[in-house]
Parts: sequence; structure tokens; C-alpha cells
Amino acid sequence: MSNEELKQKYGMFTDCWRLYKKYAVVEDKNNDEFWEQVVNESGAISKKYGECKLIVSLVLAVIDEFERAYKEMRKNAET
Repeated sequence: MSNEELKQKYGMFTDCWRLYKKYAVVEDKNNDEFWEQVVNESGAISKKYGECKLIVSLVLAVIDEFERAYKEMRKNAET
């Protein structure tokens, strides 16, 4: 793997970390606007890296974590 390829992969992980950091607290965000922003920013990150398999997998993992945290928060609120 070349240094340029390694830098690109580093950028993918870094951008996904920033996405996670920005939206990690899903409390009080039970609205369409929150999820629309997550989807829009995720799409932009994916496009930035040519929608390669790695970036799509990373972005989906971040979104899955948001959904898991949101469902857990809702479940805890109900009990």
C-alpha cells in the first residue's frame, strides 16, 4: 500500500470519527431533521471517497451505532 493510499484510508476513518463525534449523543433527537442530517453528511463522506466499499462500510457502521444507541435510549425511557 502506498503512502497516498494509506493517507486516504486515514482520512476515511478520521471523517467517520468526526461524524460519530458530531452525532453520538442521540438523546432528545427524536426527529426527522437529526436523521436527515446524519444521512446527508454520511452521503457526502461516502461520495468524497468515491463510495468505495470501505467508506460505505465505515459510514454504515456509524449509522448502525446511532440507531442502536437511539433504540436503547428509547427502550430505557419506556421502562
